[in-house]
Amino acid sequence: MKSKSIFVAILLAAIFGAANAQQSTTEVKQDGFNSRVKSVTSTMYEAVVDEGTMSRGEILERLQTEYNAKGQRRSMTYLSQAEDVIFRSRYKHDGFGLTTLEQIVDNNEQVIGRTYYVYNANLALTETYVEDQERQIENRILIKYDEAGRVKERSYNDPLNEVYRREVYTLNGRGLVGKTQVFNRQKVKFQELRYEYDAIGNPTTKTLFDYTEEDPEIFITKYVYKYDENNNWIQKTEYRLEGDVMTPMFITERKIDYYE
Repeated sequence: MKSKSIFVAILLAAIFGAANAQQSTTEVKQDGFNSRVKSVTSTMYEAVVDEGTMSRGEILERLQTEYNAKGQRRSMTYLSQAEDVIFRSRYKHDGFGLTTLEQIVDNNEQVIGRTYYVYNANLALTETYVEDQERQIENRILIKYDEAGRVKERSYNDPLNEVYRREVYTLNGRGLVGKTQVFNRQKVKFQELRYEYDAIGNPTTKTLFDYTEEDPEIFITKYVYKYDENNNWIQKTEYRLEGDVMTPMFITERKIDYYE
């Protein structure tokens, strides 16, 4: 089903981030916010350039995220261009405030999948796994930490619990991911990503070394932000960088509501 493949892809994207994200005390911090955020509406547009002027083009994705007053994620809702619900993730937490279950529901609020979160004795996330509508496991992610309690590796496992992707992280002096090495099912490195960050901790460049072809390719992405008074970004423009030429690809805008 298309919906199942979508939420698996979103799970993989959401789990990646700062290497110590799983030990943040609240999900609002895990999601990179610096204040008491109540809700965020994020809209991604295709970037269009006409006679040297950049503007927003077609809407590619719209996402609404809600948090409670404790900073726990309540829901994430993916909307169509017409703002109809495509599907929604609803979150449940334990007494420590940790996410234990994510229910993925369709536009009729029927459960079409579940993501379970498993923690160790130190309350660090060590595993997540996704079940489809028939309660069959689709994907499993195992997480390893270094001696300082920071994520150093993630293994992505298929329904047979065989590793098909492994990511190994090297941190910079700020504790952020400076380099990610990606290995395939045959334990061969097929990608390497390197990141640079701004003072707030958001990536400003991502350099992808792709070894899947005989001649390795390099792709550089540059990010430019606009921030609000709480140092949360409200606009992100993504560019493809080729030499000195920056070609805009996407514009993402966020409307952020705060608790008083």
